[in-house]
Amino acid sequence: MFNCGDITVLAPLGRFLNCGVLPTHMNSALDDIAFLANSENRVAVFETLVEGRRSRNEVRDQVDASRVTIARILREFEDRNWIENSGQSYEMTPLGEWVCDEFTQLMEEMEVENQLREPLQWLPTDIVTFDVRCLRDAEIILLDGSDATALIRRIVEFHRSGDWVRGIARAAAPVFIENQWKLTVHGDTRVELVLTPEALDVIRNHPRSAQQFREMLDEDNARYSICEEIPISVGIVDGTVGINLTDKQGVLKAGLITDDETVCAWAVDLFETCREKSRPVKPDAITV
Repeated sequence: MFNCGDITVLAPLGRFLNCGVLPTHMNSALDDIAFLANSENRVAVFETLVEGRRSRNEVRDQVDASRVTIARILREFEDRNWIENSGQSYEMTPLGEWVCDEFTQLMEEMEVENQLREPLQWLPTDIVTFDVRCLRDAEIILLDGSDATALIRRIVEFHRSGDWVRGIARAAAPVFIENQWKLTVHGDTRVELVLTPEALDVIRNHPRSAQQFREMLDEDNARYSICEEIPISVGIVDGTVGINLTDKQGVLKAGLITDDETVCAWAVDLFETCREKSRPVKPDAITV
């Protein structure tokens, strides 16, 4: 949150933005960013020189550009005091190393953002209390048109990867129920899930799923309960979190898997909140 001092500082910037004029130093910084970002050759030369001193010919050998282009780029870098020419070779100045480090970090951040952009469109922002940068190292599984079952298989595999499965689920499918049945009735995995009434109805209306679910309710290592409102489907396997992402129609579109501690704490809190509002599923709730 901003205090009064923050607002005072931001006010002049707001006036610049409103009138479409940026301070000169900001224009210069944006020009330098664009100077690098708009040319793959400039970035390639930068990356070559950050590795160590290079002659012009050595730079050209490593960068797929003409002799004229290489010469122009080196001259432009010299003009900015990013590199220096010792006569026969070029090397980075401390200023150039600083610029290269920061620009490389910016590119890496934008690459991560680009990868997360599509799946995060399906993550409800009103329930996210963590910085989305916590998902930077997450495994991303997108619905693949050439293999529509790949996402389902990965979710099943994820649930099999630990000894304790907790979660909340807005939907149910026979493949997930069968997997849980194998983990509990025919295994020793501990499963605690909170379902929506709609998910339970799907189980009841599928004979095989209903039979398997009924058998799980008799097991000590399986606990199921019902919560009227569940905002998103989230699974926690030991200390790793899986997030199922659906569109507005409830169609599964993507999944995220992460072991980030902040995201795990968020998932556990969400699970416990829904569990506190839930009621246990009793064996007689399923007829087979």
